[in-house]
Amino acid sequence: MLATQNYGKGVNMKNQEQFRYTRDPAVERVDSIEFVTGKRSMKVSAEDKVFAFESANLKALRQDDVVGTDLGVPFYSKKNNRMYLLFGDTYGAGKMNAQGEAPDKQWRSSTMAVSSDFDLSDGLTFDGWYRGSKDKAQAVIEGKHIPLPECIANGFERTKIPQGGIEVNGTIYIYYESIRNFAKGGTWRVNYQGVIKSTDGCRTFERVPDLTWFNSVDDKFGYALVSAAEPWEDAVSRTTVTDEAVDAARKKIKRAEERQAPYFAQCYPIDGKDGYVYIFGRRAGRQHGIKVMRVKYENIEKFEEHEYYLGNDKNGGPVWEKGYEGLAKLNNNEVGYVIASNEDEASSNMSVMWNEYLGKWMLVYFRPKKLDGDGNEIYPNSIGFRLSDVPYGNYGEYHSIMKHDYFARDGHYGFLGVEWDYPNPDRTPPSLFYGGFVHEKYTEQNGKVFYVVLSIAPPVYNSALLRVELV
Repeated sequence: MLATQNYGKGVNMKNQEQFRYTRDPAVERVDSIEFVTGKRSMKVSAEDKVFAFESANLKALRQDDVVGTDLGVPFYSKKNNRMYLLFGDTYGAGKMNAQGEAPDKQWRSSTMAVSSDFDLSDGLTFDGWYRGSKDKAQAVIEGKHIPLPECIANGFERTKIPQGGIEVNGTIYIYYESIRNFAKGGTWRVNYQGVIKSTDGCRTFERVPDLTWFNSVDDKFGYALVSAAEPWEDAVSRTTVTDEAVDAARKKIKRAEERQAPYFAQCYPIDGKDGYVYIFGRRAGRQHGIKVMRVKYENIEKFEEHEYYLGNDKNGGPVWEKGYEGLAKLNNNEVGYVIASNEDEASSNMSVMWNEYLGKWMLVYFRPKKLDGDGNEIYPNSIGFRLSDVPYGNYGEYHSIMKHDYFARDGHYGFLGVEWDYPNPDRTPPSLFYGGFVHEKYTEQNGKVFYVVLSIAPPVYNSALLRVELV
């Protein structure tokens, strides 16, 4: 059946089996499904004007002025029986100006799609987008969009990016990072990690000030503190901070200087199915490992009730320490990593789900390439997964879902719908792909088949969907 089934809304691929992709003994095959956002792939045939993959959401994308975006982190609301997908910086149909800014492109720091489609075999269809009080997709968490030179020099906020969401006792919580600025090589600076919540099914939101972790306490800390204490929808491009504003912020965010948490600059939450929410954290950028904290469902809004994983004791049991003291101990590069025996392996864009087929927790993430001291590649960019018996790890052997050659193998269409005839200087594969977002609601055969949302850029800047079948 797999050899003839048409995955995707676009052209019916002939001889689907020849495009089978796998680069790991644990993975039976990987298939492109569609672009989740964005109009369509590049042409399979310039003469016939045929496209390999089109989004199931073309009409909704046009209506909500979503032309370019990334991420697509899913979380489920049992209360509403809906999936919500969090996207990053989102742009509309306008044009860039001479300064490289996009004042007329409807730049939104984040957007959120809503879906009741749980069968992804023919694509992921949206019911609509979060619109707030507008008639087009609006930012769930808006950034200040202060120009880059000022952000770099003064630590101001460039944008806010969602990292994950979770529903606990009927309330939805969305975790996001406040980004100072982006730099080269997958690096960026973060002011703080924050949380907003909704008690009315994502119609309205409010900030949860106590759920704040600061990346660093430095000479720009006053700005980060005031920004973190603002109402969630406050996107004023404020570039001055008064003593009065700092004092008011301290009343909302207690013991602010003791919340320095570089390993939780970006956070992704899951339900551990054991009475705890587990929150996976990374340093800003793509160059660092993953750590974890947890909190009981009923205490999720209390900073001091969060417990931090410090590793295992001599008997192999986990060591957790609560509150400010636990956080201080975790600010140490030697303890608490959940990947491969505490190795600080570079990672990005993680997501975690329970896989019933394997009887394991599955941590999926983007693993940037690694070079040796002479600049030789030890392993390439890839998206893959590791497995664990418990949600906090440690997570074992790395299994690759896709590597860069997914886009660049001779005769393979990939997501772009082009036979690359690689290597060919006239046809350059995408220079960047990242992501690896999964959810147990997006599985088949109890998890033997699961779907992965990832981002691709350039020549497109949008999110796409993979189907993965395990052995």
